[in-house]
Amino acid sequence: MRLAVVIAPWDSTSSDAGAWSDGVAMLGASLARLGFRVAVVGEGQDLAAELGHALQGVAAEDTVLVHVGGRLARRGVLRVGAGQWMPLRTIGEVLAAHAVADVSVLAELLHEDDAEDALVAADHVASIVSALGARERGYGMVAAVRPAGAPVEGLAFTRLFLDVAAAAPREQALLSTVYARIRATPESLAVAQSFTLVRGRAELELTPPAPPAPDLDAQIEAATAISDWSTAVDLRRHRLASHDSPRARVKELLAIARIMQQEFSDTDGALAALEEARAIEPRRAAVLQNLKRGYEVLGRWASAIEVTAALVSITPMPGDRAALRYEQARMVLDNLEDEEGAAGLLEQVLEDDPEHADARATLTRLRSSLTPPEPMPVPESSGEVETAQPAVVAAASAVVAVAGAAESGGGDDLDPSTHARAFAHRMAAGHSDAALLSAMALEELGAGHVEATLLLEQFRSVTPVRARGTLDAQGWELLRPYGMDEVLTALFAAVARPACMARIDQLTARGRLVALDPSSRLDEESTASVVRSFQWAARVLGVRCPELFVVPDVPGEIAAVRAPVPSTAVGPSIVSGRSAKDLAFLAGRHLTYYRPEHQVLVYFPTRDELTRLLLAAVALTKPETPPTGEGARAVASLAARLDRNIDDNERNDLRRAVWELEVRGGKFSVSAWVRNVELMSARAGLLLSGDLVTAIAIVSNETRAIAALPLEAKRRDLLAFCVSDEHAALRARFAVSAPGSVRPPAPAAAAGYR
Repeated sequence: MRLAVVIAPWDSTSSDAGAWSDGVAMLGASLARLGFRVAVVGEGQDLAAELGHALQGVAAEDTVLVHVGGRLARRGVLRVGAGQWMPLRTIGEVLAAHAVADVSVLAELLHEDDAEDALVAADHVASIVSALGARERGYGMVAAVRPAGAPVEGLAFTRLFLDVAAAAPREQALLSTVYARIRATPESLAVAQSFTLVRGRAELELTPPAPPAPDLDAQIEAATAISDWSTAVDLRRHRLASHDSPRARVKELLAIARIMQQEFSDTDGALAALEEARAIEPRRAAVLQNLKRGYEVLGRWASAIEVTAALVSITPMPGDRAALRYEQARMVLDNLEDEEGAAGLLEQVLEDDPEHADARATLTRLRSSLTPPEPMPVPESSGEVETAQPAVVAAASAVVAVAGAAESGGGDDLDPSTHARAFAHRMAAGHSDAALLSAMALEELGAGHVEATLLLEQFRSVTPVRARGTLDAQGWELLRPYGMDEVLTALFAAVARPACMARIDQLTARGRLVALDPSSRLDEESTASVVRSFQWAARVLGVRCPELFVVPDVPGEIAAVRAPVPSTAVGPSIVSGRSAKDLAFLAGRHLTYYRPEHQVLVYFPTRDELTRLLLAAVALTKPETPPTGEGARAVASLAARLDRNIDDNERNDLRRAVWELEVRGGKFSVSAWVRNVELMSARAGLLLSGDLVTAIAIVSNETRAIAALPLEAKRRDLLAFCVSDEHAALRARFAVSAPGSVRPPAPAAAAGYR
């Protein structure tokens, strides 16, 4: 059933009673055309009792639209005639008392405060939303206010809202979509001083109901009566195709799933119907609950865990969220044997319900058995799976393209002929250092020829590059892969210091901060090769060198440590037995993560943690729009910790980055950004080592899961960057490279280029 309750508490003696009476009549007729049974309340003295009476007989699965009109006596309080008033929270309490699940509210109210003060109007709107408890109860809501003295009569905003809904395509006539269209119309400024949207658990459809299909209905009823379930399913599939409403399609699919499970014991068939329903309405609780049960029956634990997380995201009460998250944690622990993942979920359980005894006991047991996670490679792979391939874009450069364009119009990074042409072109032009880089590529591809080999023998050094300066901002720009998200880079740079401080405080409070043995620390004045390499690399890259500690068992042999001061653990194989070029590459790659814009990856190493930091940073700039959905409390908590630590300059930089993010529609990919940071770090290592063979040998013989980049992607990017104009420019500016020419340029005609 679709019920619309129009609350219109107007005094019949008021000057504008006629206009409002006409408006209520218009509203009732419009809602009736949309398939609502309309009830008008507000004529009597006890408005709450009238509302309760109108809601009698409403079931949990019914749709209820409440329209609230009238004058505000003050914030959150409605005039009800004859000098009486009623708090708006009373309306919310009556709705909650009738256990109505799918509720939407459209409020158009007048205030008698300063007509020119937009902030006062916005405060009224916020008070209306808060008083009705829309966010807490999951109600979809549009609230609008205007001054009582505005030259507008009747329910002008409501009329505009319904007109826009009527003009929208059927599939777009939803509460939030219509709201977005109204915001884009100039008429909205004339009929409302301030208005806002609250998204509910379900979208209100503002379209007339689809006409019934009586023949199919009768056939389905007859097939069901004689338990002809195959025919019933086939007929329901036919009726499914005739439904225009998403809600009706989902209801039909739920019925099909129930038959498949109960009558045929076909769990796979039931899940197929439920997954189809979820694609239509991703947040429908009944669909998610049935999917969860089906996945558990079939032992599809990864899917069961994911759908449980979806249920958590639509569950408003902390106690209910905690119960669901505890089930999710048990599945992760018992079936995936992921103790670290389970511990993270249990911590979220206790955030929602600190008294959850089972969660606390399980978490205590896990903490006592888990190996401390640090030192860990940074950033740790989040295990995400994406359809897009890693963002590996060859920097290859103009010189390679020019060299190949004369004959073939370009070339592949892994095609030796491309690099052979580039080598010849660079040699002919007298660009010896650039030619040396092409010779390195030919050597790596096993296609070196006599001239390239001679050049390598002449200028290849047994030591890393001889640096003659510190990389500046322009130098770091040359290291960045094409397509790197500069907005995310700026955002993370702005919050790096306060975010690291907040994370350290949190880890300290949880007893998870790593305490390294002071006796294992390597003195920065030590003559050990690893110390000298890190100190030299830090000076060249312009970053602070972390404290170095020798740790017997280090994942990847070098790992950043989440400690109060920047710290790095190195394994025994790094301390001894490595060449100077190896150490230069490893130090350059590792220290790239200590750039301010990248350091957040040390303390927020997974995709989920980094995304939570990004959302908290955005929330910090928009206190008027608190975070919602799954993890909202964690995001809000992190935003509060950032707020305590951020300074004015960082806050201004953050506002600028968030504004740029909004300008492009708020789209971002944390995963792509992390991949580009990893590619950039390997480029920094190649720049310092000065040797492509060394760089590719290291990445080819290590196990490094950071950013989920495959070896071929890393190798291709290193090859492309090695021969790029960017690399050549960096070497020319910051390193002592090969002489400008080792032979006079060949005549243009002889060289074959113009």
